[in-house]
Amino acid sequence: MVTNEIRTKVGCFDVPTLEDLGEMRKGKRVVACGGVYDILHPGHAFVLERAKDFGDVLVVIIARDSTVESRKRIPIIPEIQRLEMVSQLKPVDIAVLGKEGSFLDIIEEIKPDVIVLGPDQHHDGDKMKEELKKRGLDIDVERIGEFKDCPLHSTKDILQKVIEKGYPK
Repeated sequence: MVTNEIRTKVGCFDVPTLEDLGEMRKGKRVVACGGVYDILHPGHAFVLERAKDFGDVLVVIIARDSTVESRKRIPIIPEIQRLEMVSQLKPVDIAVLGKEGSFLDIIEEIKPDVIVLGPDQHHDGDKMKEELKKRGLDIDVERIGEFKDCPLHSTKDILQKVIEKGYPK
């Protein structure tokens, strides 16, 4: 969870945190989705809009730098800045940093009604549901099946284009 100290230190906008979720969730369906959100692109906006369709309050989990390094690559944008940017996107009600270790650790804190997976995320929805049940959590798991149909719809595509263009010159 982001503290006021971190928000002040990096000059982040005043945004809701998990502490505000209790009040926001009353009588509403809470959706959680997560990702790196390193270089924002239309694919991110598309997935977040679709995720929000599964409920009323969208909580977005931003992968920690250490998680990104161990599973994908070195992140371009630091985690706090990624958190700040995602928190300002229209469909997002709350953005939080993930936890070191299992993705499900932060899910235990959020306790959403549904987890929405993006089309390119490598999580197995059925295995995730089993693990959630082992943790005593009855949470739906859904997957968005389609991609945003546009050029440069992924961070990987954007990075490849930067390399092809020979930046910096």
